[in-house]
Amino acid sequence: MEGGVLYEIEGKAVETRWVTTSKTQVPGRLKYGRRKVPISSAMASATSRNPGGHTNISVAGSSSTAGKKRHAGESVPIIQSVRKKRPGIIDRNIPSGIEGIVPESRLYADLQHFERLLDATIIRKRLENHEAMSTKPMKTKRILRVFISNSAANQHVPDTNEPDLDYQTGNIPSWTLRIEGRLLDPPYAAPKGRSSSRKFSFFLKSVLVELDRDPELFPEGNTMEWTRTSNTQECDGFEIKRKGDQNVKARIFLTLDNRPEKYKLSPAFANLLDIQEETRSGIIRALWQYVKYHKLQDSENQRIINCDAPLQAANKISFPELPELLNPLVDPVDPIQIDYTIRVDKTFHASKYAYDIEVEVDDVMRQRMAIANANTAQNKEVQALDEKIVQCIQSINNSKIKRDFLLQFTQSPVDFIQKWVASQSRDLEVILGESRFNLEEQRQADFYKQPWASGATFQYIAAKARFRLDITQRRMQELLRSGAANNPIV
Repeated sequence: MEGGVLYEIEGKAVETRWVTTSKTQVPGRLKYGRRKVPISSAMASATSRNPGGHTNISVAGSSSTAGKKRHAGESVPIIQSVRKKRPGIIDRNIPSGIEGIVPESRLYADLQHFERLLDATIIRKRLENHEAMSTKPMKTKRILRVFISNSAANQHVPDTNEPDLDYQTGNIPSWTLRIEGRLLDPPYAAPKGRSSSRKFSFFLKSVLVELDRDPELFPEGNTMEWTRTSNTQECDGFEIKRKGDQNVKARIFLTLDNRPEKYKLSPAFANLLDIQEETRSGIIRALWQYVKYHKLQDSENQRIINCDAPLQAANKISFPELPELLNPLVDPVDPIQIDYTIRVDKTFHASKYAYDIEVEVDDVMRQRMAIANANTAQNKEVQALDEKIVQCIQSINNSKIKRDFLLQFTQSPVDFIQKWVASQSRDLEVILGESRFNLEEQRQADFYKQPWASGATFQYIAAKARFRLDITQRRMQELLRSGAANNPIV
């Protein structure tokens, strides 16, 4: 299917055509939404070049930091994002009685109330963001634009004054095929943020290039493949350098690295669920919707599914058996095929089309939410401000204590000094561990005029009387015993 659409490249409006990238139509191939976009020679000349090496596939545009993987969209545990424990509420409260001295101190209490509401709102929003990030796959669709070009070197042009080929000096005709790509920024992105953090190879699982050449003339092989490994460094493109002085047709197969992995459904199964490519969880979810819509669940055992005619399975299947039964109905997704002719009659040749592939990346909002939940720098700043507030409150409390001390001293210096000395004596006895009466208070006459003094005096006199009575009774008993011993009864 073809159609017209206007693109603006380097300030020039050009019309593009929407066509498929391969002549053979594969079911589900059109879901990628690939299209060809004309590019100018200036954009094509900006592609990176790597003249070195005769390896099968070499990396172009990679840097020392290309291998570092950044997962900004990963979700962070909410317990680490909640603000650290603040000092106690009592430490941050203004002492009582300050409002009468400084009426403006009521504004601080209002700010504390507003802060509590704000903290509750922030924690609630962070919990909501964490729940949304952990339960919903926040993905957004972006466009990966692929550029195909080639350069030729040491090509012999007939009917010219150029010297003949000299194989001893290394003046051998050769060409270099370049496969490059970049992730387009969304149209709503800010101008400062129009730099992609994902390189071209990040979205690919493998790259296969097949050359249409005579294998007897070129024994080095006509098939080159790059496959992702665990320690693969991300790059902006691939280069293939080969010897040759003739135009060569090339077929390029790009296999996308979907995260999570996607599968292609069989034709009958795809018509049943009305989906062409989907992840395993998505396929099971669509099948579950089909079962619920047609009411195929068993009334007695909800884990049993009564298959209808379109399912073409046994009479009854168990729901846990679905993942195993799906294996023969799904296949890996077909690679994207791009046909290109390598031309050697020009020093540099680029395809007049750029190939757009629809890919899924982490949503920008997910990254922002993860950064907001893990913003430790802001939490440290808030904690530092809280510590300053506590220090100010302690300073205000100390100042109020000093003010009350001096105010009482000015009202009645003698009474205040006496009370203060007595208080200090009690504190000293508490420190030393003594529990008897305060010696400083016993020196005052008022100490014996208290209500308990009369009762204590009566108890003291009664105790003295009982003590003397006991002594008298013991002496009389001793005298009686001694008299009986001296005058025994006959």
